[in-house]
Amino acid sequence: MDSQINIYNMFRLMLDNKLIIIYQGLFDQEIIKSMVAMTEKKLMQDNVDEGLRRKLFNIMVEGLQNICKHQFKTEVFEHNPFLMVGAGDSYYNMSTGNLINKDKIAMLESKLDEINSLSKEELKEFYKQARLKSVISDVGGAGLGFIDMARKSGNKLEYKFYDVNTTQSFFVLYTKISNN
Repeated sequence: MDSQINIYNMFRLMLDNKLIIIYQGLFDQEIIKSMVAMTEKKLMQDNVDEGLRRKLFNIMVEGLQNICKHQFKTEVFEHNPFLMVGAGDSYYNMSTGNLINKDKIAMLESKLDEINSLSKEELKEFYKQARLKSVISDVGGAGLGFIDMARKSGNKLEYKFYDVNTTQSFFVLYTKISNN
């Protein structure tokens, strides 16, 4: 009986908050393809404008690839990465979360704060310069994902770190995707 109550509560939570997809677990390319396909199908059913769908997919793929490249593989399920996509009245939002080492927080905050401090035109130039200077990291990234997410969303990237233990935190990134 308890599981039925929890499932109903989850159903109400998703319905009341217009959540399209929630996933927690290890991420790989197959999972990413499946989540993008499920989200696309739902947005097409809801007759969402093609431009907004494309913008959401680009941001979603950047966020998912970021998690895929930087996720910790841990035995503790509750610390696995997550993704949540939902809708507001005139926008969509995507939240991602993954475990990171605390020694990377200052670098990540600095990068996100710099991106958030830039105007639309400054962000465009910053992206262009970052592309020219980019070096592929050990995990296959060039450091362009956050810049691209901010550019395409048209909004500031919100973030928060939650303490997990003495060496790790859980990093949550919230991206609002407006229809303009």
